[in-house]
Order: sequence, then C-alpha cells, then structure tokens
Amino acid sequence: MDPFAPINGISLERYAELGAALDGLDKDRKATADVLAQEGVSAQDYEAAKAGWTARMQDMSLMGRVATAFMPLYQAALAKKKGGAARVSYEEFVHVSALIKIYSFEGAMHASGLSMGEWTEAAGYWTSQMSANMMQYAGHHGNVTAEEGRIRGGAPPRKITVQRDTSAAAMAQPNAQAVMAQAQMDPLAAAMQNPVMQQAQAQQAAILANPIGFTAGQVGNFFTGGIVAGSRVGVKWSDGNQYPGKVLQAGVGQFLVQFDNGSQQWIPENALVKA
Repeated sequence: MDPFAPINGISLERYAELGAALDGLDKDRKATADVLAQEGVSAQDYEAAKAGWTARMQDMSLMGRVATAFMPLYQAALAKKKGGAARVSYEEFVHVSALIKIYSFEGAMHASGLSMGEWTEAAGYWTSQMSANMMQYAGHHGNVTAEEGRIRGGAPPRKITVQRDTSAAAMAQPNAQAVMAQAQMDPLAAAMQNPVMQQAQAQQAAILANPIGFTAGQVGNFFTGGIVAGSRVGVKWSDGNQYPGKVLQAGVGQFLVQFDNGSQQWIPENALVKA
C-alpha cells in the first residue's frame, strides 16, 4: 500500500490545509462543520481522512515517514492562513517546553494560551535553529530542566505572545511532491546521507587501515586517564565557549560526541578537554 495515497479523496497536502483551517476550532463541532462546508469537504470524508492519516503517522512500520512529510506542509498552510509563521522568543519556547513536562501537552497549551498550530510552528522553528547552531544551544536541556524546577517551585505559568514572521523564507510553500518523495526514501538510504553516518563510515575505514595502532592508542588513553568512549568532555568551540558532552565513539583523531542538548557530532581530538 502506498502510505501517501489519498484517503476518501483527501491527500496529505489537502489534509494539512484542512488542519490549518481548523486550528483552534477542532473542539467546536459547529465551527468545524462550518469550516468543512466552506472547504467543500464532507464531515464523513474529513473524519475518515483524519483517522487514516493519524494511523499512518503513528504506524511504526512506516518509521515516521508520513509524519515527516506532513509537518512542513502543515506549517506552510498555517503560515499562509495566519498571515505569517508563528514565532515565540527562545525564553518562551523553554517556558512552554517546561510546562508540557509538568501539565502535559493540552494543559500546557491552555496555560500558555497557545493553539496547537502556533506551538507546532514555533517549536519547529526552534528545533531547526538548535539543529543548525548546536553549540549555541548546547545547554537547552538544562535550561528546560531549570525552568521546570522554577515552575514546580511556585512560579506561575505565563501567557505567551505570538509574533508573525512574514519573511520570504517563513512564507515559502514547500513542493508537496518533493517533500513526499524525500519522505518515501528508504530509511537506510536516508540515514546514509546523514553527515554523522558518513563520518562514521570514514572513521571505520581509517581504523581498518591501522587497527593495531588505533587499539594501542585507545588502551594508552584508558590507562593514562585520557579520552575514551564514555568520557565526559568539554568541546572548545569557535565562539570561545566550551560545551559539555559525552564521547560515544572513538575514531582516528576524532571522537563522536553527544552534547547535552542531545545532538551528536564528530569533533577533532585537539578540540576536546576531559571534564
């Protein structure tokens, strides 16, 4: 079965558009019926599409491909409908992330005054920013934990002010066919395009070229208190800061480090200090 085949005539792109049109109204039956009527979609077809697309997004055998394709389509539809993509400050993003840990998703949305669509856009933006600037946000997990502690200690939840980004980048409409084609890619092939995976392959080749020398170096590090897999380290970055992490794998002149924000990257040995 094609996981991207339309359900009751509703494609994934169309389902994303309907989701954006119904943002904040899904609990109101009359409002939902009115929107669907305006969109020319029957309630029966929409409910079938909603159940079907949700099931495909949650289908473990599809490895998240449908959900991965849906998100950019949904975010673009929301931005178009609202006249700009939803944005919140980083501090507000941390605050709501902490609220979700305490009150669950729906409780956090109610406490912060955000709709699901607004949070989807805002969280998607910050997730991409953190992925692109890993060192700058290496302490994100700690920031959320600290905010969670502050709230549990009595600090009240606060309402969040949403700004709208109308820049060309924020309003760009993704090509639905290209998005779904990318999501259809074999999971192994997609993983092999990941820079971390590519570097791991290069490291494996380098180790195989001189396995005895590599092993001897690692044994020496172990007995002299040097850096080995499992070591806590600080990573010296170009911005002058040092970011904490843990070594997952040793290579030739490099180590695979998982930073405290969850991101992973191969780091040259001379940029590490043992914590």
